[in-house]
Amino acid sequence: MNKFFNIIFSLLLIGCVQDEDFSVPPLECNDPNLSETISAEDLYKNSSSSAKLYENDDIVIGYVVSSDEGGNIYKNISLVDGSGHGFNIALDKYDTYTYYEPGRKVYINLKNLYTQIDFGGLEIGELYNNTQIGRIPELLIEDYLKRSCDVVDEETLVKKISLADLSDDHLFTLIELENVQFKDTEIGENFYSSSNELGGATNRYIVDDKGYEIIVRTSSFAEFANNVLPDGNGTIRGILTRYNDDYQLFMRSIDDVNMSGARSTVNIIGLDALKSRPEGEISENAYVEGIVTLSPKNGNITDRNVVMQDETGGIVVRFDENVGSQVNEGDVLRIALNGASIGSFADVKQLSEVVFNGEIGGERIVTKVTENSDMPDPIKLSIDDLKNGDYQSVLVEIENIQFVTDDVNKSISGSKTITDCASKYSVYTRSNASFSASKTPEGSGSIVGIASNYYDEKQLILRNTDNFNSMNKARCSEPEPLFYENFEGISNTGYDVWVNLNNWENINQSGGTEKWEAREYSDNKYAQISAYNTGETTMTVWLITPEIDLNGSSDEILTFQTKDAYNNGDGLEILISSNFTGNPSSATWTALDADLANGTSTGYASSFTDSGEIDLNSYSGKIRIAFKYSGGDPSLTTTYQVDEIKILGNWIKNL
Repeated sequence: MNKFFNIIFSLLLIGCVQDEDFSVPPLECNDPNLSETISAEDLYKNSSSSAKLYENDDIVIGYVVSSDEGGNIYKNISLVDGSGHGFNIALDKYDTYTYYEPGRKVYINLKNLYTQIDFGGLEIGELYNNTQIGRIPELLIEDYLKRSCDVVDEETLVKKISLADLSDDHLFTLIELENVQFKDTEIGENFYSSSNELGGATNRYIVDDKGYEIIVRTSSFAEFANNVLPDGNGTIRGILTRYNDDYQLFMRSIDDVNMSGARSTVNIIGLDALKSRPEGEISENAYVEGIVTLSPKNGNITDRNVVMQDETGGIVVRFDENVGSQVNEGDVLRIALNGASIGSFADVKQLSEVVFNGEIGGERIVTKVTENSDMPDPIKLSIDDLKNGDYQSVLVEIENIQFVTDDVNKSISGSKTITDCASKYSVYTRSNASFSASKTPEGSGSIVGIASNYYDEKQLILRNTDNFNSMNKARCSEPEPLFYENFEGISNTGYDVWVNLNNWENINQSGGTEKWEAREYSDNKYAQISAYNTGETTMTVWLITPEIDLNGSSDEILTFQTKDAYNNGDGLEILISSNFTGNPSSATWTALDADLANGTSTGYASSFTDSGEIDLNSYSGKIRIAFKYSGGDPSLTTTYQVDEIKILGNWIKNL
């Protein structure tokens, strides 16, 4: 639960709940007629995960969507600006609804307040404990919040959406969910139960007909806490928050729920909804049903796995035995979920622990509904579409692409790269796939496969050669990087063979003899360094690129790859200088933030680590990039390898 919606149940609860009815006297209104100088969206963009003092004289306008009248929201108000972007303000005041009721327009003077992005949502308040947003003291509230005389109809503020459409864009807004109901297992229960309490509140779950679900959170102090959950189907309103990865809905009053319709039967859960469930064992009597889009038949997925897809999305299914001879692409499977688990491998969601030949209550866990069904049409996307969207385990077609020049006419096995001459994407084929020896095509066209990823890298998994055989159109012109070094031009490699490339500098600053070596493994050349067994107790060695001219380009980024081995401490820095003249000590160097290989304490890492895109846009003129190794024998002897150093600029930055 978001910390501002987490009711603090202390001894000081006087005024939190009213014991008697009372009338609120009408409030005089003098509209301040202020002008908005910043939107909530722009304020969000200028905020971060750390509490940040706002120093400008800016005004943001919001319309109240929350209410503490029903006792379920405590010392906070949620607002939306004119574009519908939500934010939350922490106030050290009870009964805020008497002054800031739903629909009320409010001017917020931001100067000297703090902003913070917490669990995806924008929060505003005073500083608490020097680290996070706290409540604005009651005596100061009207210094910052100016009440307008305008009140708009709540219906103009509510966002009516489906559970499938929930996103962080809806945080701290008033949403209404349609065609939902409380889960079967909770019917007959109250909104709040002392036997099901977490942080002074109870989490109940609503679900739609596709199996998407969300937490409805009710405080013990809510006026409707002891109301029985409605047993029908209908709508529910509330303020959307997020705690960790879980969306939570806070009703304002019992009037926010209207579930008088007939209940839906939620037997078949959509695969996308299933992927959104918390990881762990499933204990409900429900099913998933979908068509197999990738089977072990051609060897590009392990023998125990398949990929299934329905109209909502796709998922990897992992069985308890090899199914390569029993399941084919085009088979429609129905799988009973009770006893299976939701998990992930390499950041790919999967349904696991599925007993292929098992039964539940006399019924098979896995039923083959039909065989040899037509494949679903792949979703046609660009590379950027695929990068920016969530299509994991879905059959997709990437249009107007080609394999990069370096990968043309190479074996499809392993990781290969496709490009549209503006962006790139990885294509992966297992070495034991039946088509792994097939050559990548020379032309351009479309490629079909399963959208996947391997940890942070998104990739396309091929199904067969038909998925790329039609790439016979003319190629686009791939732009050249501003700088590129893959060390393949080195003729000699080996132990004590130093990197000696034109205009590069390889300098042992500590006075020893050890330098960056030119090495080769598995037909790949790279630079390597280690203090191990050198006898040099203090060793500082620089590998410095030639001069790189950034004039005439913009939006430059640096990328490279590293690999570590026998890691016993961090010993590699990446630095940039614009005044290097031959002596590293006399130049001014600035450290660059990059993702470096780290933590392989025994042997060598299995693969190189991508640095990520390092922004060089603030630099201009002629620069040098340095790979500085600091170590010593025998205390710090980590081995580092460096490869694929690139600087890209302008429109080619994504290559």
